[in-house]
Amino acid sequence: MHALDRGRSLALSSGLEGPADLSPLLRSLGLEVVPWRFAGRVREVIIEGAIGIDDRLSPSWTRWLTAHAIGHRLLHTGTSLYLESWQWVNRVKAERQAEEFAAGLLLPTTPIRFGGSRILAARCGIPEPKAAWAAGLLDEIAGA
Repeated sequence: MHALDRGRSLALSSGLEGPADLSPLLRSLGLEVVPWRFAGRVREVIIEGAIGIDDRLSPSWTRWLTAHAIGHRLLHTGTSLYLESWQWVNRVKAERQAEEFAAGLLLPTTPIRFGGSRILAARCGIPEPKAAWAAGLLDEIAGA
């Protein structure tokens, strides 16, 4: 759970709580989100200091994919891209780490009682499928 802890640590040091604006954090990391109309399956890509995110995505998906890309940037070298909604369950270590980092960055850093994934998604400004996955991840950690 190193990636989750790194995301939480960055959230605490950056003063992020709830659906806070990620722009100050992006600036401090030398990153910029660039809306882009991707063709095909590409939804997110990070190259050097630019995070390209498909401009047709909802704000909650843009927020999640931004955090995911920050995770790749801080945890991995090279470039990364997010293709399809099914990719989040991919067993590839780097993808799992970026997802855990995003959860650590965007979910509350203090213990909370979940009122369901819809409430968690609204509270954190993230997509409901990611809130459901993250709640399961946090339950897994609590049971460990």
